[in-house]
Amino acid sequence: MEKIIYLLGREAGADMTACRDWLINAAVPAALQAGAYSVVLNVADIDEPVRAESPQRIAGSWEQLGGALHLWFDTLEARAPVEAMLEDRLPWVHGYLVTESIPQKCERSWKSGERRPGVTQFTAHAKPENIDDAEFYHNWQVRHSAISFQLHPLRWSYERNAVARIMTPGAPPHRSIVLEHFRELRDFTDEGRYFGEQSVVEEMFAELAGFCDVSTMLTGPMSEYVFERDA
Repeated sequence: MEKIIYLLGREAGADMTACRDWLINAAVPAALQAGAYSVVLNVADIDEPVRAESPQRIAGSWEQLGGALHLWFDTLEARAPVEAMLEDRLPWVHGYLVTESIPQKCERSWKSGERRPGVTQFTAHAKPENIDDAEFYHNWQVRHSAISFQLHPLRWSYERNAVARIMTPGAPPHRSIVLEHFRELRDFTDEGRYFGEQSVVEEMFAELAGFCDVSTMLTGPMSEYVFERDA
C-alpha cells in the first residue's frame, strides 16, 4: 500500500466553497474510481474565523494553499488520471509519497463524506540543511512527538507523514507533513486551550530548529472529510 499526499494550490480570492464542492463531487470520485482504497480531503475554508480569533495560527504562504488530498493505492501508477485531473483544474499541484504514522488515534464517529467535527491543523516544512537525516527523525519523531502531548493537551489526534519521495516537478522540498486535530474550533484558537504549560511551550520553541526549516513552513486550519471506496 502506498500513500500519496497532494498539496493543492489556490488562486488569490478563490471561492473555497466552490473548490471544496468540485473536489468532493469530481476529484474524490475520480480517485476512488482509479482504485484508491481511501481518500482524505483537507480544505482551507476556515481561514476567516481563525484569523479573527487567533491569526498566529496561520503562517507561511498559507494563502496559496487550498487543500490537500490524501490517497491510498496498491501502486503509484494508479495515481496518473487523478494527478492529471488536479493539474488541469488547479493553479498548481505538489505530490509527495509518504510514510504515515499515527501516534495519537481517535475513534471515528462521523460518516464517510461528512465533515469531521472541529478543525485540522495542517503543517508542512522542509528539513534544516544543517541537520542530517538521523538527527532530523530523532528530533521530530522522538523528542518533539513525545512533548507534543503536553504541548497540546486538548489535541484529539495526531498524524505524521514523512516524505519519502517528491512526485511532481517543482514541488517544495517538504520532509514533514503533519495533521493535528482538535474537537472544537476554540481548542485551536484559544491560547489557553491550545497550549499546555508554559515550560513545555518554551521547550518546543527551543528544539524547533532541530527538525523544522521555519523559512519553508506553512501551517493553518483546514476542514477534513474522509471517503472510503466501499462506503
